[in-house]
Amino acid sequence: MKKGILAYFALALILSACGGQKPVLINTMRPADIAVDQGIQTILLVDRTKPSRRESWINIGEGVLTGEMPAQDRAAAQEALNSLKNALQASPRYEVLIAAERLEGGSLTAAFPDQLPEYLQFNMINRYQADALIAIEVMDSDFIITEGKRKVKRTVGKGDNRREIEVDEWYAEGVGNIKVGLRFYNPRNKELIDQQMISQTNTWTGAADSKAGAIAALISRTDAVRHLCGQIGHDYAYKVAPMPITLRRVFYTKSKESPELEEGGRMAEVGQWREAIAVWEAGIPKAAEQKDKGRMAYNIAVAYEVLGDLEQARIWSQNAYSRYGNRTARSYSSQLQGRMNDARALQNQLQ
Repeated sequence: MKKGILAYFALALILSACGGQKPVLINTMRPADIAVDQGIQTILLVDRTKPSRRESWINIGEGVLTGEMPAQDRAAAQEALNSLKNALQASPRYEVLIAAERLEGGSLTAAFPDQLPEYLQFNMINRYQADALIAIEVMDSDFIITEGKRKVKRTVGKGDNRREIEVDEWYAEGVGNIKVGLRFYNPRNKELIDQQMISQTNTWTGAADSKAGAIAALISRTDAVRHLCGQIGHDYAYKVAPMPITLRRVFYTKSKESPELEEGGRMAEVGQWREAIAVWEAGIPKAAEQKDKGRMAYNIAVAYEVLGDLEQARIWSQNAYSRYGNRTARSYSSQLQGRMNDARALQNQLQ
């Protein structure tokens, strides 16, 4: 699915590199990557990373050596739950709740523990009146800071006294890593819907004239973890729920030989897509250049997609390529077929 989205933007970039086009944004929905039982309407998010008493003492010992304390991973788990809830709330598919309690299950090996016992699954969903639960069962985060000094060139002075000099600059680099293990349980069907380990890494830098200044300019650990958790919540939400996306298309607006192409383009710019279709359809048989015929047919396909008629959009994109030789329309037709397949899947998921 992500490859398809990238293909949409690649096509837009190719077209926008040429002159005489205007962009249009299409807000739509894409289906979840996995199918989830329609009976699941309310999801409970659970933090299941609490270590046992024995593991707590070992974690504290490790924290003394590594600088990472158990409270930091607990805060990271809560941030991940909040990020996932916020992401899922953009979908019309579920109501989302977060459990107040923290369950035992954290693993010292950063691997999944045994599955949550069935009686606990039912206990949780009954208490919160939910249909299923998503549990964070692995949480391992760290933020490593390194610093150093380097030579950089700076421009000083003004006018005739302006010159470039080499000075010392302190820099700090922070590398954030996070690993989150999630399980999606459907207790009523005794089903483990999904299990995934997700990792995210990012690097931040800060620079100043002093070591302390460089570190102060660096992102905080809290903000770094929040950023990484936000990405994890976003990615997992797109896996389990239909989510909104924005597609970017372009349409042709310039022609020296076909005034209908430009007239329809002006209508499209102000949202008069049906009127633009009528002008372009009338202009195709009048166009002297085959290229302009293909561009108007392509524009009609884009217009129908904007209006939500994917079948007509696909037919016109095929015509633009097969009858008038517009090469861009060939890949566009395939993308429209993909959108039609997604629309059918989306309809099933949102019933």
